[in-house]
Amino acid sequence: MRIAILGGTRFIGRAVVERLTAEGHTLLVVHRGDHEPSGLAPVEHAHVDRHDGAALAAALKPFDPEALVDISGMNAAAADAALGAVGPAVKLVAISSCDVYRAYDGVHSDRTTDDLPLTEESPLRERRFVDGSQYENLEMEERYLPRGATVLRLGAVYGEHDYQTRFEFVLRRVRAGRKRIPVGSGQFLFSRVYVGDVAAAVSLALAGDFPDAFNLAEPSTAPYRLFAEQILAAADAADVELVKVRDDLLPEDLSLTGTVAQHLLVDSSKARKVLGWAPAEPAGTLQTSVRWHLANPPADASDDFSADDAVLR
Repeated sequence: MRIAILGGTRFIGRAVVERLTAEGHTLLVVHRGDHEPSGLAPVEHAHVDRHDGAALAAALKPFDPEALVDISGMNAAAADAALGAVGPAVKLVAISSCDVYRAYDGVHSDRTTDDLPLTEESPLRERRFVDGSQYENLEMEERYLPRGATVLRLGAVYGEHDYQTRFEFVLRRVRAGRKRIPVGSGQFLFSRVYVGDVAAAVSLALAGDFPDAFNLAEPSTAPYRLFAEQILAAADAADVELVKVRDDLLPEDLSLTGTVAQHLLVDSSKARKVLGWAPAEPAGTLQTSVRWHLANPPADASDDFSADDAVLR
């Protein structure tokens, strides 16, 4: 299949490109050219601003895609440009997030808003742009779903090349040799999904006709303190002590270990039943991911632990 990928060089996009290339598809990766790291799968690239609908259409026309996977469609303008560049016969898969649910606004506004787990029928957010003026997956979904797209709503994605560095709240302290880490109540439930499993879901969506939204998350979720313990174990740092402190004293990067009013526990049974999606065993993917991040620390990792020292005293 000839597949155009919008945003295929970083994290999720990189994993999707590697998966689809290994499966024998012909890909065109469309991006601005700002992020083109070494080690990418050997596929064709087009350097285009995806928000420029005319330029995007011109880049896609000679490739004549049979499918389009939109990984970077973060708002209405991005979605409109993409959809205007392809015809009605092109199969569509769009990456969204579980941030579309009202419960996500509950986390940001310190309110308990919803029953759990969150299914595809759970209430959506009414307040928009909670993460900034350019990020609104609700707008993107409102464009893609009427066009018959498969929309994948992701939990917190982790894995190799994660630029959001979801393990750094523990790993930066492990690298520094810290033996005591302050944590709060540690009960927050935030469903996670491995980046390779996201790529597998994209592949399944392309193989059939699934015009609907699907949650993607692992079937079980460790509360945040246990999650921290699992990261420590995967990093061979089980001797590090997690010290419970008052939530109001927590360093900023440890805030999710404190009390959070609304959990984000997501049900992905629809994806497993309809798409046939089967996520990998989390113990293995967590260990692989932690070891990769230990070997590839972020360039801007902070070595300031004064806030830790103050609360531990």
